Amino acid sequence: MWRPALGGDCENEREQHRQTLAHSHATVIRLAYLASYAGLAALGAALVARPAFLWLRSQGLAGAALAWDVPNGALLTASAALLAFLTLWLASKAALRRSPRAPLHLAFLLGVGICLALRSASGDPRPPTDPATGLLDALRAAAEELDRGWAGQYTPDAARFSSSLAQVHPPAFRRHGWSLPLHVRVLSGAGGAQLDPLAGDDPCTIYLSLSRDRQTAWLTALTLDGVLQISAGKPAIIEARAGTHSLPGGDPAMPAYPSTLRYRGSSHRAHSSR
Repeated sequence: MWRPALGGDCENEREQHRQTLAHSHATVIRLAYLASYAGLAALGAALVARPAFLWLRSQGLAGAALAWDVPNGALLTASAALLAFLTLWLASKAALRRSPRAPLHLAFLLGVGICLALRSASGDPRPPTDPATGLLDALRAAAEELDRGWAGQYTPDAARFSSSLAQVHPPAFRRHGWSLPLHVRVLSGAGGAQLDPLAGDDPCTIYLSLSRDRQTAWLTALTLDGVLQISAGKPAIIEARAGTHSLPGGDPAMPAYPSTLRYRGSSHRAHSSR
């Protein structure tokens, strides 16, 4: 009576051992599967997360921003969002101990591949150029246009500056995904240059402050952190008076004469040709 019982117990123990081994193997395989997919997801995210973040921040969704040059930025952002969605979907399946179907595996692997291909083709994001260069060019262009209209007094019209400013390469400022254009805002009856941003004005705004007698005008440019400065504490002001203007931040007593310089250059070329 004891031997059959003993044989039955041994058989039960062997069966339990086989089941334990099978369960252990399944657990190891599951952990390896989760680890490999987590590694792929981390690799894809590491490749596209930074350029996607820089591209999103450069769109100025929360306020004006200086844009980075991110090749294929929109595609990189879309691929990052797709990879995050597929990763969360797979993670939810794993948390519920449900086996994902083949199409989900294929979509995830395809998403990782897209991230790898886009990152390889796009290269590294490039930081924005210094906006001061474009703003200084805009100040000079606006001052020359202002002097061209001198007729005993200044009578500026903001729309008149559009063609001159259109020839200047604008700084890479964006707001809500749109590039900010250079434009002039005329402030009449001013006692001096406008040195503080006015409410609602974005970067790329050129302030043209006009004196009450219309004999003098001051031009300043707005950047992200206020009025453009050429050095610490020294704003880039162009003062126009009687049809001539100073250099940005220069001494008003030493005006720039662009028309005279062009004339002298032409005269020199004519003399040389002789």
